[in-house]
Amino acid sequence: MSLPPEDEIVVLQSTGWNKLDIPPPQETNFAITGYESQVITLALQTGEGVKAEPGTMMFMTGGMRPVVTYEGCCGRCCSGEACYVVNYVNNGSKKKSYVALTPNFPTSKVVPINMSNVGGALITQQGAYMASSGDVSVGVSFDCNFVRCCCGGLGLVRQKLTGTGTAFLAATGTIVTKTLQAGETILVDTNCVLAFSETCKLDLRRAGGILGMLGGGEGIFNTTLTGPGLVVVQSMNQQIFLQALTANKIVRR
Repeated sequence: MSLPPEDEIVVLQSTGWNKLDIPPPQETNFAITGYESQVITLALQTGEGVKAEPGTMMFMTGGMRPVVTYEGCCGRCCSGEACYVVNYVNNGSKKKSYVALTPNFPTSKVVPINMSNVGGALITQQGAYMASSGDVSVGVSFDCNFVRCCCGGLGLVRQKLTGTGTAFLAATGTIVTKTLQAGETILVDTNCVLAFSETCKLDLRRAGGILGMLGGGEGIFNTTLTGPGLVVVQSMNQQIFLQALTANKIVRR
């Protein structure tokens, strides 16, 4: 039996987690539509623009002009992004024009992150960046610990976003967030980590004893994150979704 939405939020908040907080359109220049394969529509004043990954545009109104720029290959490719970025700029006579973007992956969610609220730096899984408004740069962060980079879920080269604008991430499944206090530690599945503040520390913990590691379904390690900072997790990542499709675990009725 499912709970009413308001009760679901109360239960979630009692665990210390929160539903993804999306500000209302009245407070921002964007609105997110849909529950799966979401669409984000941005309202841009004359001269304003938004950067997006190639292939994410769904529609745009008159006055919008797409301009492709080369943003560098090494760092962006290592972080799971393309070398090129499409800049959608309102160059028309209308004071306000619109562009709608959607992730390149089916069933994806759009996750807005105000970079000013996370200290200006965010570590994400490779390929998570979809678009950005304002000052946001895509770079890399290296985790040179052999065990963490092999078993922590994010690999050796992690995506790093910096700036003071708003970043829009592409994720899969249900998204929940938690703001960790200094010294507070949480344990999450290695495949569920989407993003966390650079101020957080990522580490590993064994998933139980021998039987737990072999038969518990969580692998050898779980991921720990220690605050302070924001943590964003997803119930299913793209790799697990693709594996489920390949193994015919998802059947069309």
